[in-house]
Amino acid sequence: MRLIIVDALLEQERQIQNGTVEAQLEIFEQYRVPPVDYCILSHRWMGNEVKYEEVRKLTKIDKRDEIRGWAGYQKVLRSCEQAKRDGLRLLWVDTCCIDFENGPETSEAINSMFQWYRDSRLCYTYLHDVCIFPTKPDKMFAKFNGWPEWFSRGWTLQELVAPSALQFFNKDWECIGDKQSLAPKLAEITKVPLHILRDGLSSHRPSVAQIMSWAADRGTKCIEDRAYSLLGLLGINMPTLYGEEKGAFQRLQLEIMRVSNDQSIFAWKDSTTCNKRWSNGVLADDPDSFRDCHDVIKIEPKEFYKGLSLLWDSDSTELVTSQEDDEIPTFTVANGAIQIRLPLLPYHGCPSVFLAALACRRENDPLPMTIGLTGFGSNYYRYSGAAGPLQLLPQYRRLYLAYRDERPQDITFKLDDRTVPYYGFTRSDVYPRKVSLAGNSFTLSSTSPLAIISYGNSTVNASFAVAFGFCFGQDWVHVICDEQAIDAKKVWNAGAEYARIMAEVRFGERGRPYYVKHEPLPHTIWTVRVICGRLEESSDRRVTVDVLPLPGGYWKTLGWEPVYDIEDNIDMPCLMKKTSWIGERFDSHALLVDSVPKVFNLAHGLQEVEVNNNAYTLVS
Repeated sequence: MRLIIVDALLEQERQIQNGTVEAQLEIFEQYRVPPVDYCILSHRWMGNEVKYEEVRKLTKIDKRDEIRGWAGYQKVLRSCEQAKRDGLRLLWVDTCCIDFENGPETSEAINSMFQWYRDSRLCYTYLHDVCIFPTKPDKMFAKFNGWPEWFSRGWTLQELVAPSALQFFNKDWECIGDKQSLAPKLAEITKVPLHILRDGLSSHRPSVAQIMSWAADRGTKCIEDRAYSLLGLLGINMPTLYGEEKGAFQRLQLEIMRVSNDQSIFAWKDSTTCNKRWSNGVLADDPDSFRDCHDVIKIEPKEFYKGLSLLWDSDSTELVTSQEDDEIPTFTVANGAIQIRLPLLPYHGCPSVFLAALACRRENDPLPMTIGLTGFGSNYYRYSGAAGPLQLLPQYRRLYLAYRDERPQDITFKLDDRTVPYYGFTRSDVYPRKVSLAGNSFTLSSTSPLAIISYGNSTVNASFAVAFGFCFGQDWVHVICDEQAIDAKKVWNAGAEYARIMAEVRFGERGRPYYVKHEPLPHTIWTVRVICGRLEESSDRRVTVDVLPLPGGYWKTLGWEPVYDIEDNIDMPCLMKKTSWIGERFDSHALLVDSVPKVFNLAHGLQEVEVNNNAYTLVS
């Protein structure tokens, strides 16, 4: 730990002002173990902070007068003056007491910073943008939720919580309050509980989710620092790797699991407060995901199993005896997955979608919190937005929770339904409303994973819908022909199963990028035909929707089947080269294209096509 010798810096400044500089004074002292009496500065970094080498060699630098005029230097100087008045010999300021050119030193300092603030005799907190301590939000600070900028920064959270003695100074370095007297207002501003502010973290260890919630909406210059600024608050020590961006927060969560079985780490966006549909790995992307977890607390095993009985109206004895003991299960972090046992309850009719109960609850709610999970491949993923009745018997299951999501984050569908109107069907609705079909193209993602396009024929009172989904990096398409009112919740509940089916039919099918499915329209002579495939040299999906008249309105194959040699040309909608389909039930037509005979299946809604600028009429 490198500390400023208060008297030395003040003497150096006096000599520079008087023009009597004789030699460079030793400004810093190095300590392996922090001394008993030192003070520390907490502040908002600005654009012209003074660095270690600039302070160490100030008298030898040509631009020393320019540096002395910087706001960053003035903060150090004024902190030394205050320390002198308080009778403190040593001062620590992050900007110049850390040599940020030295990577190992920087990493060590970041891991030790919470301890250094906690062990300081006095912390000076400089609010550069106020005259008095604010008592209510001010539109002057609209960019920072109505409070001074210091309260919006990631690093200043631990600088508030760690010190036992902290004084606030205004822009003129006048004391405007201290942590103990302002604790109720600080709790209101920061959501840090009053007893933590007054007595410290050791008085009552909060849950992981609660600590994360304090950091929600706080910003840092580097993405990685959103994780690194939480190390001390969470009792974690890990190397810093600038350049990993959001990977730092994922790494932090994994390190927490190696030393703790606190399941509140999964409680971000829990099922009781988030009805939006999304799928993801089980780890949060950043602290913002814990924004609503300020009242989440851990619960002990007996309370947990009692809460399970109330939550699912069942006897939890069987769940307890299925455990090796009556403790909360621990985590095992494996390659790409987290191994854990959790109590699950499947949704009725959706065997791969579950509610999982966690050993945590909200302060005023006796019931354990729950999250949605679904199995895909050998792993389980977060799956939010499922709804409906649950099965009766909960079960404990050993799970591998996916945390490393290297799959695509979005997918674009290019829809071709130009032949649907031939038999009187038209688009009747698009769900959700925010989905834009500009150019008959739309994009789904893990946070906006569902679109449903409905078609209807009012003359014969017939309708159908095509659902498009995206979860776990897998796109899926499903045809709905047997429901008068489309229930988006029901479709999303089954979405994980649709994704599994699509993944299975495509597995190992090299050279077969297109698949076809037929779905009969009840009480009609028509069948809906959907063809789905990947566009060449693109990850986009092309989906063609058509309506075919068939004798009896029945097609014998309802599953997805591969289609060979698709003519992938957007100018020829629904015209496909004849397949090796068993049954030979397609209507086919031969055309010479560049003097080469090709056989096409007839698109019923398109009786005339243009090939190489020549019009051709197809006659059944």
